[in-house]
Amino acid sequence: MSTPTAYPPFAYDLFASSSKSSQHDFNTTDEKAARREHFLTASEQGRRDEIDTILALPPQYRNANWNGEGAVPIPEAAIHEARAFLQKLPPAFPLPEVTPEPDGYLGLEWYANPSLLYVVSFNGTGVLSCSGFIGPERTYGTRYMDEGIPAEILRYIAKVIR
Repeated sequence: MSTPTAYPPFAYDLFASSSKSSQHDFNTTDEKAARREHFLTASEQGRRDEIDTILALPPQYRNANWNGEGAVPIPEAAIHEARAFLQKLPPAFPLPEVTPEPDGYLGLEWYANPSLLYVVSFNGTGVLSCSGFIGPERTYGTRYMDEGIPAEILRYIAKVIR
């Protein structure tokens, strides 16, 4: 039997989610969500705990030159954006590998093989940098996440994990 835990919800619409603006602040909580109380089941809380675990970067990544080759520090805002993204990810989707990138982005990578992978990267400014190989197709671009994950991103991740 699951024990509910109080937590503010993050609502999403699996494939109808799309961005409304590029100016969303990921460090603020949606007012509607803040007014509602939501109870998580143990499995939902377990997923959130997994997200927190994979996003717990060692402190070295917050320093300049963390790789000895001039890497830019990973901003705390990038970690907050990645957390918001993963909390909106449908629970049927596996969690990705987390990769700090030398340009100061935090990458989330879904990988099946060298010709089937997709990466969504966060830099703390609300911009999602996306790229991947889906068979012979190379995809890349910039997206924004306001209320939900853009449907195109979910479709690409689904192609990698199927």
